[in-house]
Amino acid sequence: MRPLFTTQARREAPLCSARLAASALILVGFFGPWVAHNTAALTVTGYELSEFAKFFPQVQGGVVPVRRGLFVTPLFAAAISAVLVIHRSRGHPLLRLGGTVLAALLGLSVLPPYQSILDPAYRSQLILVAVGLLLTLLTPLAGRFSERTRGALFLLVALLGAIPTLWQYVLLRPLVAGLYEARILPGWGLIVCVIGFLLLSLTSLRDILTS
Repeated sequence: MRPLFTTQARREAPLCSARLAASALILVGFFGPWVAHNTAALTVTGYELSEFAKFFPQVQGGVVPVRRGLFVTPLFAAAISAVLVIHRSRGHPLLRLGGTVLAALLGLSVLPPYQSILDPAYRSQLILVAVGLLLTLLTPLAGRFSERTRGALFLLVALLGAIPTLWQYVLLRPLVAGLYEARILPGWGLIVCVIGFLLLSLTSLRDILTS
């Protein structure tokens, strides 16, 4: 078996890569519309879904098991994967530090509202934000991982970022269709986000299989 840490892992990689492009797609998709509607006020972005879901009585009563906090996982998947790429690049140390700080600030953007931060309804989201921020700040420690280990880490980030939020979207979508009394099509933000996750997963699998 290849070791977890190898000299090969210490080689620098170019900053421009498929993984960084995948991270950008996930981030753009997260802030783009997931619930598409001709009326702008009824269009909901991935960023807004966790707040939007709380207004449904079925969610409030637990009839539909939507965990609103899981809608923020794409943001942290994009942040963590981007920081991993930046710290593997030939960029200046200040660029790496700046990238890490920027990713952490992005994570703070999905903190629950200040007046509700201790509300039990936001507890899962608060925990996810705290864990996501911690992992984002710890990603520079992965700089000496082997290519295979790195690929497995990227794949894990992609799966943990995509599966929970897509599962929640599938649960919420019928409620939105019932509210709007119309067929709900996936917005371009959701499509772009999925493309980003697929790209990140495929590049990760390539490294796992070829290293």
